[in-house]
Parts: sequence; structure tokens; C-alpha cells
Amino acid sequence: MTEKLSVRSRELLTLERVARLATADQYARPHIVPIVFVYEDPFVFTPIDAKRKSVEDWRDLRRIRNIETNGRASILADVYEENWSKCAWVRIDGVADILTKGDDHRHALNLLAGKYKQYEGMPLRDAPVIRVRIEHVSQWHG
Repeated sequence: MTEKLSVRSRELLTLERVARLATADQYARPHIVPIVFVYEDPFVFTPIDAKRKSVEDWRDLRRIRNIETNGRASILADVYEENWSKCAWVRIDGVADILTKGDDHRHALNLLAGKYKQYEGMPLRDAPVIRVRIEHVSQWHG
């Protein structure tokens, strides 16, 4: 990492419930989606869970195809307040891969289930997980 995470940025990545995942295809066409996520240095994990998707097979999701083609990803977590001195954001850039089995996969699923109680009613089971290894951090807070 070229820049260390500030205390506020670590709080954002730990406490925020929603972030945005940006990927790009081989032609640099951007794609961004809201995600649930969990942070465990030096990674951010986000599942491909059972929530309704635009495709039948998770392998056909554009974010998955982009990761398989390009491998680069960014995640933005932010807080907006009408009092702009309380606004904050952190963007991490890194290399993404897809976990589908093994100890790292099970560990990521456990972290996600621990953060989001909604997974008690929609178990992750063997859900694929996107793992982004943090290489660069950009951050701002008032």
C-alpha cells in the first residue's frame, strides 16, 4: 500500500454497511455496483449471495467477467452528512480474485455472516466471494 489507512478510514471500512465496487472490462468500460462487504487488512471481501441478480448464473455477472478479464477493482465507502465537515470517504484500489473454495473462502464467508445478520435468513452456504487485495488507498474526511 502506498498510503496507510487513517483511523477514520478503518472505521468506515469496518462500520459502513454498503460500499460500491467498480470494475472495468478489457476495453476500460467501467461498471459499478453497490455491495455489502467486510474489511480485514489487507483485503476487502464481498459475496455473490442469493439476492436477486440480473443473470441466472453468477459467472455471467459483469463484475465477475470484468475481474476475470481485467483483475483490477476499486471499492468506495463513504458517509454523507448535511454538515459537510462530517463527510468522509475511503477508496481502495487493488487486485481482485474470486474465492469459491478452501480456507480463505470459508473465512471470508464467516466474516460476512458475522457482520450481516441478514445472512441468518439467507445463508451464504458456498457463495462465491470477491476478494480485493488493497494496493492503494485514497481517503478524505473533515
